[in-house]
Amino acid sequence: MASNPKIIVVGGGLAGLAAVIKIAEMGGHVDLFSIVPVKRSHSV
Repeated sequence: MASNPKIIVVGGGLAGLAAVIKIAEMGGHVDLFSIVPVKRSHSV
């Protein structure tokens, strides 16, 4: 990434987690927000 923007991803399902991983691999600063408790997700 050219600059280092702060990116917020809402939703910790499969697509949200994939987006977070890709953004982090590209060097972006990313925060993930999910309403589902950390202990379990229906997608993963």
